[in-house]
Amino acid sequence: MEHNRTLSIIKDRKAKRFFILGGFIVVSAALGFMFLSSQQSRATIPSGSKQIEVGQVSYRLYESSNGINPGSPLANTNTVATLPKVGADFRLRVGLQNKSAYFKKLAEYGSGYEHNCAIMSDDSVYCWGNGQYGALGTNSTNSSTIPVPVYTQDVLNGKTIKQITTGYYHTCVIASDNKDYCWGSGAVGRLGNGGIIQRNAPYPVRETTTTVISQIAAGNEHTCSLNSEGKLHCWGRGINGELGRDVFLASYTPAAVNMNNFGTESVKQVVSGDRFTCASTVEGTAFCWGYNATGRTGVGSVAGRTQYPTKVKGFNGKKVESISAGDSHACAVISGGQEVYCWGRNHNGQLGNTASGYRNTASRASFGSSILSGGKTIKNVYAGGEFTCMVLNTGEIYCWGDNSKGQMGSGTATGFLPSPVKVNVPFTSSGETSMYLGKDFLCALCTGEMYCWGNNNKGQVGNGQSSNSPVTRPTLIAPPGGVVESSSMKLRVEYAKKGSAATCSAVSSSDWQVVTGVSKLAYSVGGPADGTGINSNSTDPELPAGAIASRPQSLVRKSGVAGAFTNAQKISAGEVGVWDLALVDKGLDRNENYCVRVATDTTAAPGSSIDSYTMYPEFKTAPGSLDIRFRDNAGATITDTGTRFDNSMMSSSSVATNALLSNSSSKQIEVTNTQTISGWSVVLSASDGVTAKWKRTAGAESYMFNGTNGDQGFLSVNFGTSSVLASGSSLSGSTCQTSGISKGVDSQFKVGTATANGVTLMSSSGSTGQLGCAFLLQNVRLNQTIPAYQKPGTYELPMTLTVTAQ
Repeated sequence: MEHNRTLSIIKDRKAKRFFILGGFIVVSAALGFMFLSSQQSRATIPSGSKQIEVGQVSYRLYESSNGINPGSPLANTNTVATLPKVGADFRLRVGLQNKSAYFKKLAEYGSGYEHNCAIMSDDSVYCWGNGQYGALGTNSTNSSTIPVPVYTQDVLNGKTIKQITTGYYHTCVIASDNKDYCWGSGAVGRLGNGGIIQRNAPYPVRETTTTVISQIAAGNEHTCSLNSEGKLHCWGRGINGELGRDVFLASYTPAAVNMNNFGTESVKQVVSGDRFTCASTVEGTAFCWGYNATGRTGVGSVAGRTQYPTKVKGFNGKKVESISAGDSHACAVISGGQEVYCWGRNHNGQLGNTASGYRNTASRASFGSSILSGGKTIKNVYAGGEFTCMVLNTGEIYCWGDNSKGQMGSGTATGFLPSPVKVNVPFTSSGETSMYLGKDFLCALCTGEMYCWGNNNKGQVGNGQSSNSPVTRPTLIAPPGGVVESSSMKLRVEYAKKGSAATCSAVSSSDWQVVTGVSKLAYSVGGPADGTGINSNSTDPELPAGAIASRPQSLVRKSGVAGAFTNAQKISAGEVGVWDLALVDKGLDRNENYCVRVATDTTAAPGSSIDSYTMYPEFKTAPGSLDIRFRDNAGATITDTGTRFDNSMMSSSSVATNALLSNSSSKQIEVTNTQTISGWSVVLSASDGVTAKWKRTAGAESYMFNGTNGDQGFLSVNFGTSSVLASGSSLSGSTCQTSGISKGVDSQFKVGTATANGVTLMSSSGSTGQLGCAFLLQNVRLNQTIPAYQKPGTYELPMTLTVTAQ
């Protein structure tokens, strides 16, 4: 009689496949996972004769893309991301910041003359221009054509600067201790220290109260301050009433302004001009006092002097938002930002209308409606020598008045323009724009970039030159710390496995390796070429605190062993240069964190340097796997995996029957490893355990697969004609080899032994260089001994193939 035997291979509760032999054998795949991680990097950049500190400050990981922009973000800024798959291509945008101090705030509220000052991003102060009488505060009377640091080794030691103002050969600041300090000419007491001695370095103002100083404004030969209680004090020349007190005398220390005319209104701003002072209130009223020739106090007359703060006339009920005082005129922005009103001298059209002479009450500056079209508003107005400028909410600058020194920035230096003209300042980024207007020169500042133009006979433009020929177009002024010029950085990318290190900064220096086209973390191929310029993207890494703008650089995709790249664009102080790294996992360990850093590739030039690491990119490799399946010679997965043993006849003695578990064409066992480099093994076992039996599908009869003799029945595995082949390429790009891969040895399932329910079919002693490879086991034969007199029928034995990492 004939016995039909069907061995089926089924899937167990892990990651397995179904296939049928002549019973069920289950394929199980033990899965493993690997990851990568993040932190920071550095670079020191030569610039001239000194080095500039450049720190790695930000990063973001993205999916790969064939375009110039990266794919979708894998995580937020400065956040570890897991790569989407084993061997994934991905993009990494990384930011390097020029950490030099940049211009943060210009001098304000004063009338200025032939020098200027600015507060830097580190809250230090630099001045330039005419240093006569010690106006620059450098502990000397030297002039300077470039910004130079104010001397801070004495009374300002350990303090930072909150506000600065410049007057006629003198300068004043409010420091972090909320006190005021002045230096320069001490004539008529303008420094407020109780004397008239010239001071070449900052010196304390002799305040009569202990209140916090909120604002300070330096005029021609006097200075005024506003304290936290809303009280005004002035000192210096007082013969014209500019101090606003009961006598027309100078004061060498701060003297209280008679504020009776303010009534219940609260002062929010004080400004000083040439021998006059103005203030605006929270309620929207403008007051002026002092010298009134040409109507500069705006009180409706040209009387010689206005002794006390007096309301400016001509606003007709309109509210003043802010105010500015120049040499002999003043201007105010009206609430709502649609109008500017000016008063005082108008010989050069500085009031913004065609009338000559002067205006002793506030009158509206005339300009076309197109200037404020599209919802634009006026943010601030600035009064200078005999010219005026305003800044819109868009950052646009318009000026009018005297142009004899090129103040209009149009390339010419002649005549005057009574109507506003747009000044084209080539800022590289948008942001809030502020200005400083001196006697006949001016500066504009936006997001760390400062441009100056106008008269430069004392170096007041700050461009490194001094000439009687004015600078007639806005000129970029280099910050003291310097600019990283294009192509001056020679960089490389390095990576390291984080391992047991708590942070990427704690990774051993010997663990870092250069990223090339052939390293395990490598540059990917395909897509835009190496060096292609990139653009800012809405998903770029966010700017860190203290940074002013990003400066897109290039895509980095090196080939071969090359690794060095440079900066395609300059990086100004405070800017963050952004590079786009096109990378690929070519054999990194699974379930591990990796760190990335950018480092200098060449020796830096002589000079001081500070290398900083505030953020390391960190990522996690994708979960790897150890997979097993039945496949055909074309690589397709076999879905009908049943295998039938040869038919046999019922016999009075035990009989043997054979089957091919795998062959060399239509049915091969394939193991693919993207998980482990420590080795693995494939084991064939009965799904129901050591007590499993062959069972008749239409009855209760059974017999053993792991008996000790033919009377019980036993299953054997034979590898006599078996072979192992390697397929494909590893993640590192090398051709897969069978080195270290072994097929099993002939074995019998036998209860009470090590093979009671497990026979090894194939194993790997170590998988270094094998990640991503597939291995095919061919021509494995099965032999089942069937007991005597076994009842005819179809018998099945569910079995499992399990691949396990060592």
